[in-house]
Amino acid sequence: MEPDYMAVNPTEWLTSSIEACCEKFHPGYAFEDCMGFYPPDHDDCNRALFYPDWSGSNEGCLGDGKEPYYMTANANFFLVDSLVKCCEKYYNWNYYECTGTRPVLTNGEYYPDWTGGSSSYCLNDDQMPDYMLNNQNWYLSTTLQKCCEKHFHYEMNECMGTANAGTNEWYVSYEDKTCYQDCSGVAPCGGVVNFWVDTFTTKEKCCKEKLDWLPLRKCVID
Repeated sequence: MEPDYMAVNPTEWLTSSIEACCEKFHPGYAFEDCMGFYPPDHDDCNRALFYPDWSGSNEGCLGDGKEPYYMTANANFFLVDSLVKCCEKYYNWNYYECTGTRPVLTNGEYYPDWTGGSSSYCLNDDQMPDYMLNNQNWYLSTTLQKCCEKHFHYEMNECMGTANAGTNEWYVSYEDKTCYQDCSGVAPCGGVVNFWVDTFTTKEKCCKEKLDWLPLRKCVID
């Protein structure tokens, strides 16, 4: 029985059918709940469906029957009948973690560690992120050397964990106005230089190319 304040103003509060009442007082997303199409406690059918966990960790899908009402009210769009389909639809970027699966590694197990979380440059601990698994030909390598060459060619020795002994060629020191040998130890070694530094097979060539304004004899003797 409606309360008195509704009874005395029926044109404002009362309608001829439940559908008309729901349309008038519970429009939009609440309409279907008002009509009884989606009971608040969810039925077994709804509980078997999967939905994106946007209000939680937002890294995967759930099938616990606790999806928010706006998803239940638009089940054809938000709810899907399998975990795989839900992950494909909403978490393709995190597909393998979402489904709890791992693909077959077709291009090796070494991957570049750009997080800075370890002392290694390339790892093979099977913890590569999903975006690398989605593009294995580019990110993964069969050996440590191949991984270092592809992703850390500018720091090969550090990536490989080996010491750089130098090339024994010659490079210029503008400060000292002479050329030193690319090696570690006593003179004429001047220390190991980075790979991008120009080097020459002899000291004379280095002096001619890099210190051409200086008398050759002074550069070579120093």
